Amino acid sequence: MDPLTGTHHRNVSRSSRPRSSTRGPLDALDDPLSASSLPTSPIKDQPMASSNSFTGASFQELDPLAPDDLPETLGKDLSFLLRHNVFHSLSHLDIPPPLRSEFLILNPGEPLSSSLSILEKQLSEGRFLVAAHFSASILTSSLISSTDIKLIFSLFYTRLACLELSGNTVFAAQESKALEDLSSAFYYIDLGPARADNDNDPEHEPASAPEPRHIVPWPLRVLAVRLQSIGFGDSRRGIGGLYEIGLEVRRDIMRKGVSKAERDVWNQRLADLGIRSINALIEMGDLDAARRSLDIFQAPELETDLTKMRKALLLLRVGDLDAATHVFGDLSETKEAALLKPLISMSDGRYSDAVAEWRVLGEDRTRTDGALVAQNLAVCLLYTGQLDEARQLLEAQVSANHSFGSLIFNLSTIYELCSDNAGYLKGQLAEAIAKQPVTGQTNLDRPNSDLKL
Repeated sequence: MDPLTGTHHRNVSRSSRPRSSTRGPLDALDDPLSASSLPTSPIKDQPMASSNSFTGASFQELDPLAPDDLPETLGKDLSFLLRHNVFHSLSHLDIPPPLRSEFLILNPGEPLSSSLSILEKQLSEGRFLVAAHFSASILTSSLISSTDIKLIFSLFYTRLACLELSGNTVFAAQESKALEDLSSAFYYIDLGPARADNDNDPEHEPASAPEPRHIVPWPLRVLAVRLQSIGFGDSRRGIGGLYEIGLEVRRDIMRKGVSKAERDVWNQRLADLGIRSINALIEMGDLDAARRSLDIFQAPELETDLTKMRKALLLLRVGDLDAATHVFGDLSETKEAALLKPLISMSDGRYSDAVAEWRVLGEDRTRTDGALVAQNLAVCLLYTGQLDEARQLLEAQVSANHSFGSLIFNLSTIYELCSDNAGYLKGQLAEAIAKQPVTGQTNLDRPNSDLKL
């Protein structure tokens, strides 16, 4: 493989169809090197920074496990991602007037660091549509070198992710096709040390050829698999792509010199790929295959409660309530498991029981997901005919500055059911949301569909 090639070449060995096996590549490794303690990622959530502390440095390290010994220049020309025709024009017209914010433009002569800090601030505030527009403006400007792969991939990921978060998944899917085949040789590089000085030294044994490393950050690779399957209209492409990178993850776990912290993160990523592949099967409508995959799905040795919750929710989606009940086993007292019981009651159509169970959870003041519990309680009250209480409950959450997408959608639905003047109420709701303080936890550029306008 030539790392200096400037064009895409199909790497047959990496893109071949995964062979049939009783143990799939997305199953977690059961090897003697697996950690005995609960795996924790070295990546920590950072608190929201003050307005004068944005530097744009976060765009240089999208993937903490990316090779840190990349040469200054890889000879990779990414100009095909910097063309204007790659990116769609965005509009405010699909956003309610009270929630609209102006698109930002690049100031002539402004340095790249200043533009990146502005983009970082928009992301921290949750203005994803504005951030999507501004990231494309930076990518198509003269500020970017076509060989600055870290920055280009980071900005391109920001563009795609923000489009999806702002309800423009179709645009994101079309733009993701500009990456073309992520399994091609173009996106790999050999990182082995040069051995020319040791070739004639009998004391040095020849080392095995190093495994080529992918230069695209992990978050972008995973996102692109899903978006390209949508863009090309081929669901099977998405599942095949997940299995391909799953095989690569297994090689990275077993790679020599991998630290325990890195191995734990790779194991978590492998479990995440397994969940994503099952979800892709459900989206395809192949519930039988999804159920079989759940039966053989193996998470890391000590899987997290989040992984168990994701698995339980997938079981609810395929309709296996008994299996979902047994996912947590003896951990029935955890906060995640407590959510599962009323969800099962809802899935079984026992909304009165679910109301009582959600009320019990709502009385627990130690929970940090009170708004989520209140929303689910309101939905159950809606199904039991208690519209007034459901409306009051959701409006109380909006007054407490909890206004995530599904809550707003459910409240708009209740307005349609209990009032002949639903349009006016939705308009007032949009104005109330616009006055809420910025927390960076929700999308501020809400489309009309969130409020059913």
